[in-house]
Amino acid sequence: MKTKDKKAEGQHVMLALDLTQMDSTLLQYASHLSEVLNIKHFYFTHNVKQSKLYNLYEDLLEEDIDLEAVVEEALEKSIAKNYNGSASYTLAMTADEYTESILSHLSKEYKIDLVIVGHKSELQGTGALTQKLVRMLEADMLLIPEETKMQLNKILIATDFSADSAKSFYAVKNSIEKNTTEIEALHVYNIPSFFFPYINTQKAVDKTKAHLQEKIKNFRKKNRIPESVNFQQIDKEENSVAEVIENYALEKDFDLISVSAKGANNITSLFVGSVTNDLIIRTVKIPLLIVK
Repeated sequence: MKTKDKKAEGQHVMLALDLTQMDSTLLQYASHLSEVLNIKHFYFTHNVKQSKLYNLYEDLLEEDIDLEAVVEEALEKSIAKNYNGSASYTLAMTADEYTESILSHLSKEYKIDLVIVGHKSELQGTGALTQKLVRMLEADMLLIPEETKMQLNKILIATDFSADSAKSFYAVKNSIEKNTTEIEALHVYNIPSFFFPYINTQKAVDKTKAHLQEKIKNFRKKNRIPESVNFQQIDKEENSVAEVIENYALEKDFDLISVSAKGANNITSLFVGSVTNDLIIRTVKIPLLIVK
């Protein structure tokens, strides 16, 4: 969902398949994206870990089976059954011990703008592969949960008013310009509770909201965010920022959450922002776009 100059000619999107039931969801979602976004070409990729591949070859050696041909046929059948989008595609198969490394390599080789991967519930609490990919990829990354709606009518952008979080607005700029998607921004704030014994609570709340309104005004002007994008502010109170974002998105029935890979406090690109990292680990039930 990049908005670089090449966006006008269409994006190159990579879809990571793994020959599980998740593939049907990813391919169906890709079909929908090809109709609502300007996608020039898909690269459907599948990596077989070398150690597993060698073990399978040893088991099947006497049967004289072309394992790569079998895998390719299975992938082609899945694509034919689940992908009916208008964008062209290429099927790319690899055999590498480290899936995240080969996906990063292919992303650079094919000049990928967006990488789409499954966000499986059984991985909740780890997100290890996803975390590695976010660090390694130069492209944006879209995480798709197992059960997701095939629509993109409402997008929630989480922002901390940093330059990095502004990238999420650029990433969905095309949707804003076409006015086909409702875009809303959410800022989660907190007033430290240790202030309350010393200052009037309502006064603190009022001052905070006034300060946020000024930040929104400046942020909107600096990044040319149209007035059609509504900004919401929520006090996180005792909750985590990620929890507030997820709950709000579910409550308001958003189809996509967009966050930047880095937050306002990040020092280098080697680290994933804490809020983004928390959302990855939580395995949010809504598609999550991580903008680089």
